[in-house]
Amino acid sequence: MYQLNSILENKVINNLISGFERSPYQLNKPHESDAEIIQLNDNTKFAITTDSISEEISTGLYDDPYLTGWMIVTVNISDLAAVGASPLGILISEIIPKDFTNAKVTDLQRGISDACKAYNTFVLGGDTNEGDRLILTGTAIGIINKEKPLTRIGCKPGDILFSSGKLGSGNAFAISKFVSKTNSFTEYRPVAQIKNCSVISKYASCRVDTSDGFISTVDQLVRLNNVGFKLGSDWLNAIDNDALNYVKNLSIPAWLLLAGQHGEFELIFTIPKDLKAEFLDDALNNGFEPIELGKVISEKEVKINIYGNLIPINTTLIRNLPTEASGDVKHYLKLLLEYDYQLKNEPCLNFTSH
Repeated sequence: MYQLNSILENKVINNLISGFERSPYQLNKPHESDAEIIQLNDNTKFAITTDSISEEISTGLYDDPYLTGWMIVTVNISDLAAVGASPLGILISEIIPKDFTNAKVTDLQRGISDACKAYNTFVLGGDTNEGDRLILTGTAIGIINKEKPLTRIGCKPGDILFSSGKLGSGNAFAISKFVSKTNSFTEYRPVAQIKNCSVISKYASCRVDTSDGFISTVDQLVRLNNVGFKLGSDWLNAIDNDALNYVKNLSIPAWLLLAGQHGEFELIFTIPKDLKAEFLDDALNNGFEPIELGKVISEKEVKINIYGNLIPINTTLIRNLPTEASGDVKHYLKLLLEYDYQLKNEPCLNFTSH
């Protein structure tokens, strides 16, 4: 069944927070929101989020100091965008290794600075320490002026599923770094969708970012809302063209660009059907071109049309694969490809053991 604790990461989080009291000023429950939402007064709400870049550095996914600096800001601002918060600034903790050269430090700080300029926000302060390896942690703060903030809760059958932009570049980048290092996918510098969140906020029933990849993102929405999602037959149009060409050259199935768990920090959101036309007009007037992906359905599953069949994807298996692979990225991809082979050759079987 689609229970939160069927996902190992959710189970770990629930165990860690089981002894904590919730603040009476906090509006969201665990897992319900990308950022924590605090009621300040009748009209203003405070959004705060914290995220670290550690595993991405230690595995070599982020080995460019400039990109690493850019990402520590982006991952946190993206969480604010998901709840419709206007950024006030970010606090950053930097643990810098002794062997980190001055040139690398300069590039790291330049990435942080450029990202802040891109999001019209500021480094408010932070902490610096010396350690064995580079670890960055950011805490971003924002203000929500909307009466009811957007969370991951609220989508209903019949709502239309959208993305703020093309998907798949995050996973193409990860494949490039871990699997095919001689055939690089370099077009990766994601931008948090802070500029488009105000238009989305007027109409959306729920919203979340794709930091963990598309399938993990919608799977969490399934578990929180007791609904499902069916992608349209033209879902390939939502895939980044460079990413699509990249995996084709490697003979990797395109749908795995949705299944991997390194995202591109787009926003996934749902719009009630009767508001779709008004939303699209407003988006067009603001130079925003959202991509329609499919619709919300009553069945608690995620369906994608692949190999000539509309197939319910075993999203529990996909989300728990990184733990099963024990951090071995090549083994993780091997397991994904084995599941793809099963779908391709035995589509009539029921793969929805959740």
